[in-house]
Amino acid sequence: MERTGSVSTATIAARAAPRPRARSTPLGDAWRRYRRNRLAMIGLVIAGLILFTAAFAPLLAPAPYDYADISQILKPPGNGHLLGTDEVGRDLLSRLIYGARTSMTVGLLVPLIGTVIGLVLGGAAGWFGGKVDFIVLRMVEAMTAIPALIIALLLISVYGAGLDHLILYLGLTGWVGVTRLTRAQFLALRDREFVTAARAIGTPAWRIMLQHLLPNAAGPIIVVFVLGIPSAVFGEAGLSYLGLGVQDPIPSWGKMISQSAPYMQQDPLLGLLPVLGIALTMLSFSFVGDGLRDALDPNALE
Repeated sequence: MERTGSVSTATIAARAAPRPRARSTPLGDAWRRYRRNRLAMIGLVIAGLILFTAAFAPLLAPAPYDYADISQILKPPGNGHLLGTDEVGRDLLSRLIYGARTSMTVGLLVPLIGTVIGLVLGGAAGWFGGKVDFIVLRMVEAMTAIPALIIALLLISVYGAGLDHLILYLGLTGWVGVTRLTRAQFLALRDREFVTAARAIGTPAWRIMLQHLLPNAAGPIIVVFVLGIPSAVFGEAGLSYLGLGVQDPIPSWGKMISQSAPYMQQDPLLGLLPVLGIALTMLSFSFVGDGLRDALDPNALE
């Protein structure tokens, strides 16, 4: 075999040959597009830290969230309290950490309830059409005419407040956007060739919707779900600020802002820190949702 120095020509040719590209997948392409979005990556990191804090609040909090020491009222940072204490002597850092758990509980469960309801109603309207579509559209129009928070306030005034009630109220009023999107997606997909083929072989309607239509419509629905998280967090904070949301002793960032108002001149951290928590949560999940919308766009170019 002909050689060049100590390296064979076959080795040189093998090195010069272009390497085959790794097999491309839709999820891999979406992740590459997502990584190129700096704001989306920053939002993902911050959102991950907030979720981690919420999940491991009992391990991260230096004290129980409901432990009050009247001898330590409105203490500045230090002396065993990294961020100081609140107006009744509770550790402020612990309250903030557990407040993140409250916000994430609401932020994840409320869009989940709304998404499930929206998938059922929107899927039925988009697949069956006719009277079903007419009834669902009238329901959507009725819910659109009245702001969701007004309905939540009405339910709170009738059935009472509390974390469980708040999640249920906001979830039952947050399905309109998902319903519209799911209906539009199913209308666009139900006449495609793969759906026609599934019908021709006798596949039940529920299986076609679950196995064929829903996976193809999942991208926009996931984006709406993620963008619904900051809306739910803000809704909970607003109702808790008014005293109509989470009740004591469960901590909530919105309630902490309301309770800190008389003491802001003495200790500004009481109100500024929960405001910062709400702002970071809303911005981070908004960036994540915007990044997912661009990454999952089937018309996006590499």
